[in-house]
Amino acid sequence: MVFTNALTCDFQGERELSLKVENGIIKQIAQDLDSLEIGADEEIIDVDSKLLMPTFIDLNVYPKSRTLSRKTITTLSQKALLGGYSTLLLMPDTNPVVDSEAIIELIKSVDSDLAVRILPSIKPIFMDSKDLRTKLCDISKLYNAGAHCIVMDSDIEGNLILRITQYAKMLNIPIICFAQNASLSQGVMNEGECASRLGLPAISPKSQTAEIAKICEMLLESEVSVVFSAVSHPRSLEIIENYKKLSLCAYAEVSLHHLILDESIYDDYNTSGKINPPLLNKQERLKLLDSLQQGKIDLLTSLQCADFNSKKDQVFELASFGIDALAHTFSLAYSYLVKQGITNLPTLSRLLSKNPAYVLGLNSGSLEVGKQAEFMIVDLDESYVIEENFSPYNMQRVYGKITAIYTQDKLHQERS
Repeated sequence: MVFTNALTCDFQGERELSLKVENGIIKQIAQDLDSLEIGADEEIIDVDSKLLMPTFIDLNVYPKSRTLSRKTITTLSQKALLGGYSTLLLMPDTNPVVDSEAIIELIKSVDSDLAVRILPSIKPIFMDSKDLRTKLCDISKLYNAGAHCIVMDSDIEGNLILRITQYAKMLNIPIICFAQNASLSQGVMNEGECASRLGLPAISPKSQTAEIAKICEMLLESEVSVVFSAVSHPRSLEIIENYKKLSLCAYAEVSLHHLILDESIYDDYNTSGKINPPLLNKQERLKLLDSLQQGKIDLLTSLQCADFNSKKDQVFELASFGIDALAHTFSLAYSYLVKQGITNLPTLSRLLSKNPAYVLGLNSGSLEVGKQAEFMIVDLDESYVIEENFSPYNMQRVYGKITAIYTQDKLHQERS
């Protein structure tokens, strides 16, 4: 299959190119169609000057209500395809928890029928019901069963952190760490004026910053890669940046929502934007955008965590955390970050395609010969209105409509 007359874009920049795909692999790239080796029965698709860029990879998603089943995984895949994704890393603290070979086999079985790859990860600890002590799972066995990385909370025993790090080094896999101190994060929104005005319990920024500093120090000189998931505070990014200079292989992941929204959305006790970690005030959000422009952010995530509307339609303190916007990821990122001049498409491709592929060791994430052919075709001039009552983006017009996605050696048509 040949794609021609395309405005291609990946982390290397924007170029007008044609490319040939064979057995799901990019075989040739040329500036014009005549330079490609085209068979007599080759299917040629005219992209009509639309954008062609690598599909996204998300390292931080949950199925609906954190419930693991064929239905919730399939629905997650369908939403991901609409948002421009070809690969999702499933968080392991679901129901049931991903801590056994049987659960990994379930995920792989469902994944084999989907257009979007759903990759399992490892929850490395469990509570022993006999002596009520936290113990390590058989991480090697779960990795050999098909899991791709270790996902841990920072707020566990130091000895367990060191042992998990040893496993990660031995297996040569990354650790994804959610940094939050449980005793400092019993609230529902960020500590500050807004929480005081609304009379809601707050989460201290130090619940994140102190934990990130601790994990950085414990993993320093370990030769293990660590992704700090859902980083929300500018101070946290500074700490990670300082440890990078000390040769720690660390990556900072930030959610799109923390770059687009601020805590003013919580006025009138609006639960649609209730998320963990919570949104910040306008000044802190602007600092995050500045960090994005300075290159301190390595990965972007949709932080997908959908729940039933009935769980969101409650008083603020009882409403569930999470935003369901996976299906609009490209359009949100393009509309609020690129179209407003905060960043550009190549940077977006680096943060959502190139870097996550590198972290997971996948042969994708860029438009290069020999890479897996996983890309989306987007009409940047088209727009649509998000109509979802329990979304913080409800009734907002977004730009950049995905018309097709090529993944798993098949072209999938998208929104009409």
